[in-house]
Amino acid sequence: MKKYGPGFGLILLVSIPAWLIQNQITVNGKTVVSAVAIALILGIAIRNLIGVPDACRPGASFAVKRLLRIGIALMGAQLSLAQVLKTGAAAVLIVATCIVLAILVVRFISARMGMSDRLGTLLGVGTSICGVSAIVATAPAIEAREEETSLAVATITVFGLVAVLLYPILGRLWHLSDAFFGTWAGTAVNDTSQVVATGLIFSERAAEIATVVKLTRNLFMAPVIVVLSWVYLQRRGTGDDKGKKGVKLHQAVPLFVLGFVSMAVLNSLGAFPGDVRHAIQLISQWLILLALAGVGLETNVASMRKIGLRPFYAGLCAAAFMAVVSFGLITLAGVR
Repeated sequence: MKKYGPGFGLILLVSIPAWLIQNQITVNGKTVVSAVAIALILGIAIRNLIGVPDACRPGASFAVKRLLRIGIALMGAQLSLAQVLKTGAAAVLIVATCIVLAILVVRFISARMGMSDRLGTLLGVGTSICGVSAIVATAPAIEAREEETSLAVATITVFGLVAVLLYPILGRLWHLSDAFFGTWAGTAVNDTSQVVATGLIFSERAAEIATVVKLTRNLFMAPVIVVLSWVYLQRRGTGDDKGKKGVKLHQAVPLFVLGFVSMAVLNSLGAFPGDVRHAIQLISQWLILLALAGVGLETNVASMRKIGLRPFYAGLCAAAFMAVVSFGLITLAGVR
C-alpha cells in the first residue's frame, strides 16, 4: 500500500473538489457539470503544468488499470440482465458493421498516406474495437514494431480524449436522447475509460447504455485478432494457426465484463435491496471518478506532440469516420 499511497492521495486531491463542484452547480435539482469531466481536466492540467512526482505514478496507474474495471463491473448492479441483453443485442449489428468498415477504411487511408499496413491495422482496431487494449492485443499477432504500437496508442489516446469533451457538447446541441447518445458513445468512442467518461458527462442513463454497448464491442476483439492474424500470415505465405496464440482468454472475455453481467444477473434476481443498490452505485461512481482522475494525471500532452502529421491525420479520419458512420447507423436503426 505504501507504493500506491502518494498516487491515491493526489487522485483524491483531484477527485474530491471535482465531486463538490458537481454537487454545488445544479439547475432545477439536476447537476449541469460532470465531476468526471472536471477531474479529467484537472488531472491533465496538473500533469502538464505542474508535473506528477514519480512516487505518485504507481498509484495513478493502479487506479486506471484496476479501479476503473471494478467500477464498471459494479455498474451492472443498476441494470437487469434483460436490459443488458436487449441493449447489447440491439447494438450488435451496428457495432459489427462499424468494426469492419473502420478497419478497411483506416487501413486504406493509412496506405495512401505512405504508412505501414501494420500501423494502419493497429489504428483501425484501436478506433473500432477497444482503444489501447485492442492495439496492445493485436500488435504481437501481426508482428508490429514497438514504434508502430506506440504511435497507434498515442494517436488513439488523443482522439479519445477529444471525444470525451466534444461528444457531450454535440449531444446537448442536437438534443439527443440518453439512449441515442449512449449507443453513439459506446459505438464510436475509443477506449473503455473514455466511453464511460463520455457517457457520465452526458447522463447516468447514457453511461449505462454506453457501457453495455462498449462491452459488446470488446467481445469482438478475439475474433477480429484471429482474422487479422490469419490474413497477415497468409500474406507471408504461412497458413498455419500461429496467430491464434496471440488471443488469450482474458482478452476474449475480460473479467470486468463477466463482473458487469454477473452484477446485472444478481440484480435481476433481487439480490440487492434498494439501499444496497444505492450504496453500490455510489461506490461505482467514486471508483470511476478516481480512475478517470488517474487517466488525466497520466496524460502527457508533450509526448503526444511527437506523433507526427501522418498518424495524426489518419487518426483524425478514423475518429471522424466512426462518429459519422455510427451516428448514421444508429439513426437508421431507429434508436430513440
